[in-house]
Amino acid sequence: MRKVLLNAMLVSLPVFGFGQIFQENFDGNGPGIAAWTVIDADGLTPATAVNFITNGWNRIDRQGANGSFGGPAGNYAAMSTSWYTPAGTSNDWLISPQVAVSGASPTLYWDAKAQDAEYPDGYKVMLAPNGGNTIADFTVQLYSTAGENPSWTSRAADLTPYIGQNVRFAFVNNSNDKFMLLVDNIKVDYTYVQPPLTYCGPLVFADSFFGEDGDEPITLVNFAGINNVTDDELYVGNSHEFFLDQIATVTQGQSYDITLKGNTGGDYENSFAVFIDWNQNGILDDAGEVYQVTQTIENSTGTDAIQAVHSIAVPSTALTGNTRMRVKKIYGTIDDDPNLINPCLGSDYGQAEDYTVNVLASSLAVNEINKKNSSLKVYPNPVTDILNIDSQAKVKSIKVYDLSGKNVLSSEINQTKFDVNLSRLTSGTYILTAETENGLQSAKVIKK
Repeated sequence: MRKVLLNAMLVSLPVFGFGQIFQENFDGNGPGIAAWTVIDADGLTPATAVNFITNGWNRIDRQGANGSFGGPAGNYAAMSTSWYTPAGTSNDWLISPQVAVSGASPTLYWDAKAQDAEYPDGYKVMLAPNGGNTIADFTVQLYSTAGENPSWTSRAADLTPYIGQNVRFAFVNNSNDKFMLLVDNIKVDYTYVQPPLTYCGPLVFADSFFGEDGDEPITLVNFAGINNVTDDELYVGNSHEFFLDQIATVTQGQSYDITLKGNTGGDYENSFAVFIDWNQNGILDDAGEVYQVTQTIENSTGTDAIQAVHSIAVPSTALTGNTRMRVKKIYGTIDDDPNLINPCLGSDYGQAEDYTVNVLASSLAVNEINKKNSSLKVYPNPVTDILNIDSQAKVKSIKVYDLSGKNVLSSEINQTKFDVNLSRLTSGTYILTAETENGLQSAKVIKK
């Protein structure tokens, strides 16, 4: 198997500051890898090229005798491989020392990357609520990905549900016949900062038989303040374009028309789909986020008057702030290609474009919102410090936004009755959004 060592972006090392509970950068800031528990549960033999991985996870120089992992020399990370002889599936655990979770909104942060973009290692992050260090103790999954990015990527997981507990967390390489996984700059901090979301893509549009470029461009997207006219040239390799600096502004509960044009590459019928991440979780096809445009276009150059128009209804429960919109065009109809409504797959012919949508809160009064979402009760409202929340359905998580759309508080819950301390917030109006077992619900909250 061909493995490639890639150059990577460098990230600055975090410093130990106020509010930090735990830190490990494998360079002296922290207890060091000797304080971690390593379990090589798969017992497989690393391939010759990576046989410096001798213990499931090892502390390795990012630019040293074992190869170039993006450097710089003398900067160490924890590394694990899934390249075995014979091939197999990794099950290697890197288990932290016990961490006493405390403070407001404690959060686990880490940086990770898969060394080879063609063979990206995936992994999961597990938590042992009882503080044990055997595999059976790890009953909570904090994060998982089937393949990490090939450049250093910052991740975060909320530890609020475990305040007051001594826990351990573990990085688990669970990949099958990939290459090398790296983690570094691990810390538990009091302050939660929402990490940037990553979305699937870029999509590829290429003729599956001849292997040639299949981009047949979208030439107009007009939606809620976006009016983007783009080039109509065919087959130049622009399968997926990103216009994230172009922002549509919409309001919860309102509807907006989207007008679309495109070059069909001749006398052919083309179809559109629109995807908007209303709950801001990095997934574009959750319930209520996929819009199959009912009108199609046919025999269009993309510069003529032929267009497709569709109404986009913004859910009343859409989270406020900026989120992602993807527009996708394909040759044919959904009957020809059911993947039209899959935001993560291209096709033989077509194109995708990504935009930003800014969601504003509706202007409903407090009692109107609470009546509309009667299964979610918040009190007292207005509130000085402690807000009580009572839901008929189990609440998985909550987020609180100010009216500019900024996320000012996030917490994992998994309860039906609980309270939230809002004392740190300044006086004003906020939108509380709860992700429940039955979907998203919102309430307007006045902070005294």
